[in-house]
Amino acid sequence: MASQFLRHPTPTPLARVMDAVSAISRARTVESLVESIRATARNLIGCEGIAIIRRDGEVCHYIEEDAIGALWKGQSFPAVACVSGWAMIHRQTVVIPDIARDDRIPYELYQGTFVRALMMAPIEPGQPVGAIGAYWAQPYAPSGWEIDILEALARAAATAYETIQLLSVKTASAHHLPTGSLSVDSLAKDVERIHDMDVIPKMLDVVVRMTGMGFAAVARVTEDRWIACQVLDPVGFGLKPGSELPIESTLCNEIRSHRQVVVFEDATQDPIYRDHHTPRIYGLRSYISVPIILANGQFWGTLCAIDPSPAKVNTVAIVEAFKIFAQLIAHQLEATEELAATAAALRHEQELAELREQFIAVLGHDLRNPIAALQAGTKRLLRDGWTDRSPVVLQLMQASTARMTNLVENIMDLARARLGEGLTIVRAHGDVAATLLHIVDELQVAHPEREFSVQIDKPTYLSADHARLAQLFSNLIGNALTHGTDKAPVRISGTITGNNIEFSVANAGDPIPAELIEKLFLPFQRGSSQQGSRGLGLGLFIASHIAKAHGGHIHVTSDENETCFTLRMPHIVHLEASKVVQNA
Repeated sequence: MASQFLRHPTPTPLARVMDAVSAISRARTVESLVESIRATARNLIGCEGIAIIRRDGEVCHYIEEDAIGALWKGQSFPAVACVSGWAMIHRQTVVIPDIARDDRIPYELYQGTFVRALMMAPIEPGQPVGAIGAYWAQPYAPSGWEIDILEALARAAATAYETIQLLSVKTASAHHLPTGSLSVDSLAKDVERIHDMDVIPKMLDVVVRMTGMGFAAVARVTEDRWIACQVLDPVGFGLKPGSELPIESTLCNEIRSHRQVVVFEDATQDPIYRDHHTPRIYGLRSYISVPIILANGQFWGTLCAIDPSPAKVNTVAIVEAFKIFAQLIAHQLEATEELAATAAALRHEQELAELREQFIAVLGHDLRNPIAALQAGTKRLLRDGWTDRSPVVLQLMQASTARMTNLVENIMDLARARLGEGLTIVRAHGDVAATLLHIVDELQVAHPEREFSVQIDKPTYLSADHARLAQLFSNLIGNALTHGTDKAPVRISGTITGNNIEFSVANAGDPIPAELIEKLFLPFQRGSSQQGSRGLGLGLFIASHIAKAHGGHIHVTSDENETCFTLRMPHIVHLEASKVVQNA
């Protein structure tokens, strides 16, 4: 008897769309989101190519594609100079049935590709973060159904991206779809310095009036970054302070190399720049840019002006005026930097002077008692000779010398942390839980009347300076014993959370006033308690620098219920034993 097989019906186009939308919506990483779009969009729409674009500020990055021929994967373009950027800026789907008949097409970018028609839909979970493009190899007008499919995929991608953000799923992949914010941390101060100069807006206004051009800017230019620091944009070019352009797309990149003025009045008629990619990409006809060079010879950036129309700017008067303006900007930058350095040096000297005064006053006070105890014990031994009380006197003298030794060690740590090259830590592999429990045992012996509650994940192996961590734990727990109430236990806990390790020391008692919390880790800050204030007030200061030397920090919370100090540091296990000098 012939076997009969139950055959599933061929999926309908609508079913295939729903399956694709479902797959995209279920993505929980940016990589899987990009792959889901790449794997489904082309077949669903029936086009010859698909591209996935992410937006990073003013730049569009083509990060993935599936096409019959190479498109632009791995390349980046200004948002104002590409169709994907237009779709995201205007937040609407673009349909171009014939690229030869649409002014939005940067033709030089399409030369060498198969593309003759396209449509582009933005991915916008709140703000546009990317786009999906579909391409055809011949002039073609997409149907309403095909447009609906592309927009449905874009909406599904936006939903998935929102979910990924809510779940805080982060990735270092090149397929990351960011929120559109720029990362210019290393150059943010330069942007701020130019932005804070009152003369710059006036200078740019003079530039625009003098040249008749529609855009002027001061830009910070490095080997791999072009950042607008201050702009005047009456023509609506679209850049603002902090905006970036791909460095390779700018003429400023070439100016950084040869340090010469670049100027042309009409790119279409200029023998050098009529075929240059920058005027074509940005639609420029006239351009002038001069380098900003500091007194030490460092190339800093450019002062530039551009316009989509021809302008008579290649004159001696205008070029010389631009050079003078660039020199003024350089002088102002240097003056600002020198002023900031002078102010910082003055603050440092004031801090050192204050530290010296505190050092002399506090050290004189705290050494007086143990020295007086030693003098009294010595006099008694010399006067009375050896008696039954002599062992007790010697024990008191020994305690005084131990206290003096501790004071000297704290002062040395202060000198290393504040006045020298930093605390030295010697890393070794060991169980930090055992280190902490040893300190607890020592303090329990010294304070038999106090109760300790300890909860630690153990063993907790860590590559660290365990002697320094013991000093840190001793300072934190000792602080809790001194300032906490004796009617409640000192609670000590330790746990591993992800790539970090945390230790907390909490005590009940009066809360720390909010205005004092930020000063707790400064040197010579001594609290008050019923037991009186003892020591130099360096314990928490040194503890914080030990934490910093291990790449961590100490956080404080305090309310009417308890005060809690929490050490949080990287959980480094396999680092080789080494000696590290930590500048702090």
